[in-house]
Amino acid sequence: MMKNLGKFALLIALVAFIALSSAWASEAKGKASMMKKPFGTAADVAYANNLWNKMEQLGYNSTPSVLFTGPPPHGQVIEVLEGKINGKRIIVKRNYYGKGITPNAVKANRSKYLKAITIMAKRSGYDPEDKNWFWVKYKPNGTIFKNKKGMPLAGRVAKGMKTGCIACHSLAPSGDMIYIHDKKLIKFID
Repeated sequence: MMKNLGKFALLIALVAFIALSSAWASEAKGKASMMKKPFGTAADVAYANNLWNKMEQLGYNSTPSVLFTGPPPHGQVIEVLEGKINGKRIIVKRNYYGKGITPNAVKANRSKYLKAITIMAKRSGYDPEDKNWFWVKYKPNGTIFKNKKGMPLAGRVAKGMKTGCIACHSLAPSGDMIYIHDKKLIKFID
């Protein structure tokens, strides 16, 4: 009798363990599906579109600035403007590429070589872990680029990944995620 009681207790323990394991797996799956995308959400796209309109109004998409060469992925020649929108800091990078590109060629015809406009815009409380920067990569006409999976490149772009905006800029020597303040890393052309 005692032997059967032990087997019965073991059977109950095994059934309970299987049931709990199933519940934990289901809960983990539910949490994973409820996790927010780090970037490319409808709210990110709406904010990025609004930001583009404000950049247009303030001339950030057309005001010439100093040209310099820098590291990929931003372009063979880069142009950077710093400013504010609604009292918040914004950094606008115009990225120029093209066969036979030179700084003088860009100066003569910026629209011919402009391939992307990438921005960093401060948003209070948006992403404290990454200095509250909002990231966007636009085409020259203001359309938001998408990654290979079709996700718009707006928001916390590539957060938690080994490559991408946040991963790269988190290595900036200044600690503010901004490289343009480190004159050793960039070669000015203008």
